[in-house]
This record gives sequence, C-alpha cells and structure tokens, in this order.
Amino acid sequence: MDAFVELSAELTGFSAEELRSTGLVEPYRALAEGASEAEIIQLWYTGVWRGTVPSARAYAEGLAWKAAGVAAPGTRGPGFGSWERRPRGSSR
Repeated sequence: MDAFVELSAELTGFSAEELRSTGLVEPYRALAEGASEAEIIQLWYTGVWRGTVPSARAYAEGLAWKAAGVAAPGTRGPGFGSWERRPRGSSR
C-alpha cells in the first residue's frame, strides 16, 4: 500500500479499498503534497481543497456523505414515483 493511501486511511477511518473506490486517490495525492493532516482530512471528507473543487466527482464522493449513510444532495435521485410516497413516520 502506498504512503498517501495508508495515511489517508489512518486519518479518515475509511479503509484503503474504500478510499480507492472513490476514484480520487491520484488527484488528491497530487493536491495533498506537503499538506497538513487536517487539510488531508478536509479534502477527503468535503471534497474541497483550499476553496476550490479538485474534481467534478469530489462533492459526490466526499466521505462526509458515506459516514452519514446518505448520498450527497443533488447527486442521486430517489427513484421514479418516490414523490408520491409519504415520508416514514408521516401521519398525513
């Protein structure tokens, strides 16, 4: 395992395989050269690097969404006809 992925896994709590599955290891490695641990954590969890978006997929692949068990808003539709189903726990 390479050093960047190993460090990222340790800092984020996600496995190396989970990080690789985002498809963002190489773009993030290039950005994070010489970065602090806090900056690497921010990059993986938010998909933002010093005020810029490093990849078109960075927002959708942010670890914050995976940690919460949800898709990033606006990245995946709930499915055809979902608008007519009542939310869970709704009495109306």
